[in-house]
Amino acid sequence: MPLKDWELSGMSDLLQEENIPILMQLAKNITKHVTDIDSRQKALDYICVHSEDSSTLLNKRIITKEILFKYLHKKKIAVTVDFTKHNLVKKVINYWIKEFEKALQTDACALTKEENSPSTSTQQPKSAAEFVPTVSECEFPIHLLARKFAEWFFDLYNKNSLKIEDFWSDAYMLLKILGNEDCNVNECQDSASLVYILSEARNQFGFFYNPNLSHAGVQGRMDIHGMVLVLACGTLHIQQGCVGVFECVFGLLRDPFADNNWKAKSIQLWLRSKAAPSIPSLEGSDCLKEILALPVPQVPQDELT
Repeated sequence: MPLKDWELSGMSDLLQEENIPILMQLAKNITKHVTDIDSRQKALDYICVHSEDSSTLLNKRIITKEILFKYLHKKKIAVTVDFTKHNLVKKVINYWIKEFEKALQTDACALTKEENSPSTSTQQPKSAAEFVPTVSECEFPIHLLARKFAEWFFDLYNKNSLKIEDFWSDAYMLLKILGNEDCNVNECQDSASLVYILSEARNQFGFFYNPNLSHAGVQGRMDIHGMVLVLACGTLHIQQGCVGVFECVFGLLRDPFADNNWKAKSIQLWLRSKAAPSIPSLEGSDCLKEILALPVPQVPQDELT
């Protein structure tokens, strides 16, 4: 789904002047370097068409906290002393909604009234206050947390850098590797075995995990016990190209003895040897169908960050 007009206006406003090289690199990353991008407008066009939403874009590593902080400072928007990148992203998006979406909606409304109303009409124009923007579901705090965790996990996994300390000591894991006719199952109930199984699977097959970090590919849910569930899917690659897809669900709980950070209490991971004619999405996953049907909790951001 292309970016909305207000999101594109915001990205254009953020990545100008000294940030134009960042804009160009962002467009190249999104297009996997398969096309030449030699102008700012061309970069914006590719970003607009091939991006899921502004939140996913702003959470990419190339958009640093420094860029976001300087932008908010330039706009005279205050931030808290202990800000995180997700705090900055949220403030930037809220600013864009206020500055660009409302303006676009008001302009569209005025144009429609001008075209459809007779010149002698005595109707009063609607107040801009009537156009109250709503935060889209993809920007709910639980989804932001899910995308942040998925990006962190698969980045470390691809580097073979996961540690026992990254998981609860009694973390549960189920790994299913589904070939054309075979199904290999590995199961464990402790962090040491979990890290070992993940490492062995990576060393054996040499897979590179490419998660779909858009809202279609990573989402958050919460079970009845309050455990945060991170659902993710993506493609599996080796040097010769894409060789399969993966689906997974992480169960996260805070660890009060590790700065109250989120740690995986459980992991269920399915690897499938199959063609991927399009980018995998959660909607197409049979394994995650029941979990995906759970309601999306609108938990306050300060409870998840």
